[in-house]
Amino acid sequence: MSKPHRDGPKAAARTEFQGSGKIVIEPIVSVKPQDTEVTLQYLAKDSLYDHIKPLQVTPNFASTAHLSNVRLTPGPSEVLHDVRDHFADLSLDTHGFQYVHAPTGFSTWTSQSDLTSSYLPELEHVLRDNVSGCDEILFYDLRTRHALPLGSRTAEGLSSNPFARQVHTDNTPSSALEKIQQLTDMKAEFLLRGRCRLINLWRPIKHPVYDCGLAVASGASLREGDVRECERRRADTGAYWDTMGVVQYRPGFEWFYLSNHSPDDVILFKNYDSDDSVAAKICLHTAFDLPLESIPPNAPQRESIEVRALVFTFPPSSLSITRPSLPLLPFSKPNLKLDAGYEPDQVVSSSHSLALRNDIDEGSEIKDAELLLRKRRIRDLEQTVRELARERGALKAQCAVQAGRIGELETLADTAGAAPEWIEL
Repeated sequence: MSKPHRDGPKAAARTEFQGSGKIVIEPIVSVKPQDTEVTLQYLAKDSLYDHIKPLQVTPNFASTAHLSNVRLTPGPSEVLHDVRDHFADLSLDTHGFQYVHAPTGFSTWTSQSDLTSSYLPELEHVLRDNVSGCDEILFYDLRTRHALPLGSRTAEGLSSNPFARQVHTDNTPSSALEKIQQLTDMKAEFLLRGRCRLINLWRPIKHPVYDCGLAVASGASLREGDVRECERRRADTGAYWDTMGVVQYRPGFEWFYLSNHSPDDVILFKNYDSDDSVAAKICLHTAFDLPLESIPPNAPQRESIEVRALVFTFPPSSLSITRPSLPLLPFSKPNLKLDAGYEPDQVVSSSHSLALRNDIDEGSEIKDAELLLRKRRIRDLEQTVRELARERGALKAQCAVQAGRIGELETLADTAGAAPEWIEL
């Protein structure tokens, strides 16, 4: 990695854990980068996968594990390079990920309505400030994660997920295209003429990461065939759900992480990019356990939040049809059971209000998620109606002017028809 040495975040802080469980934060002036060696979990090198596609079922718990043919195995020890002090060297198009210092005052992480109305608008600003070509952004999924093995739910039904300790990508090109078509419906044809990206936004919450971090591999280090398509099916019905990417170990992956990852720092990483000209179209990622000797005594377990977004760059006018003037109609995914109490036409008092749906995370668990934004669509439609009303008024005025001119011309024509023959017209 080149080193123009721009300071990254100033180290989270040193945290002391007292017997009462109270956390005392003491500022730290600076922290040096700390590369670390860890063992990551990969798809086993089994000849079975030369003939049969990897298959996972959802939910993927102990009771359903026998239905999956995915077997994981630890790879050899690998170095994770610390990106601290090197934020400026990393970019989505060159590496498939980038880190952004984006402090937040948000704190009600268990409230789905607060996340929708307050946190998602913050992330929209993060994307627009740091990612080029954000003509349209659609947040379609959010989830919190903590160490409970089977996850849990808040009073509002927001799901929490266990850590995904498996090198993977959340989507493959086929499932990314399926998702775009399902979530954008009648706009898909237009949007697919431009650039489409699936970008995850991940940050720890409540406190820095002490025990289980997030590692990302440079997409520029990937080779053709590194990512195998893994089909995911419902454990209860056997019905197809989607596909994810699984990876077998080979030497040469370039792995990175952020030491003392603070809630002030967000990592953006790609799961799909339709632009073939960029060096990194995707980013491998996985949860990993930090060395035990580096974990402070009584340190709290990692909690984090991940939001997934579709980011669209509209096609150039010379390559596309006319951009649709109307926003998306409300979306309903086929064969998708919505939560009880969901109203298709529900509107919440927020420009970022989302409708609830179920989804499956990369650990293959059915979880509550969120779908984009009906109030903004209504607002856009109302604006369109106002603009059309103004155009209608202007056209009526023009019609009145033209009618007057036609009347004048008809009068002239009648006068000319009644003139004496000796008058030379």
